[in-house]
Amino acid sequence: MCGIFGVSIKREHALSFPQWDVALRDLFLLSESRGKEAAGIALATSDMLVVHKDSVSAGQMLKTDDYRQIMERTRRSFFDAAGSSTISAIAHARLVTNGLQGIDANNQPVRRDDVVIIHNGIVVNVDELWTELKPEGIEPRADVDTEVIAAILQRSISAGVSLPQALRDAYAKIVGETSIAVLLKQHNVMLLGTNTGSLHYAISRTGTGFFFTSEHLITKRLCTGDKAIPGFADATIVQLRAGMGAVLRLDTHEIETFPLTGEALAAPSVSPMLQTQRKIEDKAERYRDAMKAMRRCSKCLLPETMPSIAFDAEGVCNYCHVYKPWTKRPESELEDMLDRLRSKDGSPDCIMAFSGGRDSSYGLHLLKQKYGMTPLCFSYDWGMVTDLARRNQARICGQLGVEHLWVSADIKAKRANIRANVLAWLKKPDIGLIPLFMAGDKQVIWHANRIMRETGISAMTFCTNQYEKTDFKTGFLGVSSAAATIHKPSTLPSVEKLKMLGKYGMRFAANPAYFNRSLPNTLTAFFSYYAIEQNYLSLFDFLPWVEEEIDDVLINQYDWETSPDSPSTWRIGDGTAPFYNYIYYTVAGFTEYDTFRSNQIRQGALSREKAMAMVEQENQPRWQSIREYTQLINIDFDESIRVIDRIRKLYI
Repeated sequence: MCGIFGVSIKREHALSFPQWDVALRDLFLLSESRGKEAAGIALATSDMLVVHKDSVSAGQMLKTDDYRQIMERTRRSFFDAAGSSTISAIAHARLVTNGLQGIDANNQPVRRDDVVIIHNGIVVNVDELWTELKPEGIEPRADVDTEVIAAILQRSISAGVSLPQALRDAYAKIVGETSIAVLLKQHNVMLLGTNTGSLHYAISRTGTGFFFTSEHLITKRLCTGDKAIPGFADATIVQLRAGMGAVLRLDTHEIETFPLTGEALAAPSVSPMLQTQRKIEDKAERYRDAMKAMRRCSKCLLPETMPSIAFDAEGVCNYCHVYKPWTKRPESELEDMLDRLRSKDGSPDCIMAFSGGRDSSYGLHLLKQKYGMTPLCFSYDWGMVTDLARRNQARICGQLGVEHLWVSADIKAKRANIRANVLAWLKKPDIGLIPLFMAGDKQVIWHANRIMRETGISAMTFCTNQYEKTDFKTGFLGVSSAAATIHKPSTLPSVEKLKMLGKYGMRFAANPAYFNRSLPNTLTAFFSYYAIEQNYLSLFDFLPWVEEEIDDVLINQYDWETSPDSPSTWRIGDGTAPFYNYIYYTVAGFTEYDTFRSNQIRQGALSREKAMAMVEQENQPRWQSIREYTQLINIDFDESIRVIDRIRKLYI
């Protein structure tokens, strides 16, 4: 199981900062034998509680810049300055048993509101406990079982229950092996509890130092020999036995133990609430706060991290200033075109480019049901069409009685190409090169033209809409795609195409890993997307695009399936989108949802207030889909998320 430890040193203990630093290092490295998959620490003084965690081993975390910055902050705020009388820490070396390690929220210490907790063990009835808490509006925010313990403690403490009784109440509900240590925002105490006896602590003879670990031998090594923490030479080691809890007063280091079961006892006295409540800080919260603090356009949603953005005196961005509202062409023009194409004998009279996404699904419905056409559906499977999309395609084609033509690439080769480019990218992340991940789908245009020639059907229908235009993807490469239309990427000016090739060439030279098996596929993708003829019928050039109506028709008439990890019906048929949107959100603080909703705002189709509320939900990581993506292309999920999370943030 995991290794947990904690330490508390009073100023009178006269431990120097280098000694403190070494003590924490030794505690981490000795505890690492119990878990090497993630690590974290919470550091507390009377006015500060900082939480830091990383999805690497403790030994690796100790070498990171983030950890060293926290240690330097500790040195300045406690060791080099008067103020707090005590500095304390609880820490964790994780063996993954519940929740993906690559996701910071699943690593420890776990913070839930005012509770910061570390946990060794497994809560086997975690699902039942969350079900019990749900009627009170208490729901999980991560996948790790430890969070439910924090939630139960927070509920009890908020209700005014004493700290020992709150701990007893939690253990009364938990089934499974559980040893914990807790720091609280409001109280100057450390709570300990175990139902296995896997906590061993030592208090210095002077009472000015305290620490605990998961094992007697680890505790002993830190009291004697070459790993001994100064001041603990003659400390007595005590086991907190199974079924016992403890409250350690951090101001005096008095420790009071009590049983976790049986009749309620008189509550041990605990430290009063701090005069000023501690401020809790953690990395994820710092990033969230920085994202919220980003300057955004006062008219649309685009943030200051958008490539080439500028704001006027009223806070309106240049993208809004140059935006020209588009006017749909008369629907009568579409009807005339379809009248000329409509077959008399029921044979296919048009081709529908059918991705299985919401717009192409709705477009197929319109062609067949509203306009009486006999479409031939065409889908290009490049390896990233989701199973959900296939099921939705089957629903609609089956109900409408539409022939469905599949063009399948060499899926194994396509996924190997994606893998090669993603691995190259992870070696030297550059958000300007993210479009390489989607190079494999661009041959759809070449196949569309081929099918038109081979079938003799002159009308190829696409259902992209004007709101989908995302100039930032090429913008991060340093190329403007503003002049290209959403329906015809080939309209990108030649000078920008040449600039794009040059930008890619320079980055490839800087990272030779891109010279891999995918290169021929990437080159044909560029040609297909930016060079060949794209003379297609775009339904939403003639028809209004109303999201609520589209979703209503698809879901209620066709039992269209939505994704369990997204509130939106957009991009759920594309297996790549959750991954690249996570990168954009993590690094730049926005995704293509922000640009989509901003275009709706400019067009007058959506209020800014509603759009902001929508993207706050839509931008949340789609962990299930990201996990599936990494499995499909055979890359390590945890390592990928770790690399992404460490990229320099544009909003910091």
